[in-house]
Amino acid sequence: MNSGTGIYKSGVLAFFAGAILIGALLGAVTFCFMGSDELSMLSVFSNSFVDVRSSGDLEEILVRSFFSSTVFLAVVFLSGFSSLGQPLAVAVLLLRGMGWGVAMSQLYSIYGGHGALLSAMFVLIPAVITAAALIIAAREAVAMSNILLCIVFSEGQHSGLRQTVRLYAVKFLVLEAAAAVAAALECLLTIIFAGRI
Repeated sequence: MNSGTGIYKSGVLAFFAGAILIGALLGAVTFCFMGSDELSMLSVFSNSFVDVRSSGDLEEILVRSFFSSTVFLAVVFLSGFSSLGQPLAVAVLLLRGMGWGVAMSQLYSIYGGHGALLSAMFVLIPAVITAAALIIAAREAVAMSNILLCIVFSEGQHSGLRQTVRLYAVKFLVLEAAAAVAAALECLLTIIFAGRI
């Protein structure tokens, strides 16, 4: 089962990283054009974001961060089981990037220079690890989708699919561990900088 091996070229990872960056830029631009109703709804998010970190509630920070990353990884994981799941994997990267772009823009607009520091510490640093996990997850999902697409359009017997699916699931478990590391890093940053928020 090597139908998905073309996806392992280095340019593909750059494409997926570009999708996240484009999403972040779209998120920042979207934030600039939001109406007052949307902005007031977002201010609730940013205030709770800052309040949770300034209170130092590590359990809530860990659960929020880990749950958010898990949802995105789960959608990418499931997209791999569709022979046409490739666009969904890329769309998840764009959407996650948009979320980061909106969050960083909002913190900057509310807190000014202090917001830029908050964004860098509590959004950008953990986002690097989560983004790396999502990029690898998207690559694996697209590879799996390509394998299934080849199976759909071929007439011969296909052996090794069970092992391929098992390996696919194990890779996502490792990526889930990376999401846990990102959540733990966010907690560590809160411990270090909670008194300065």
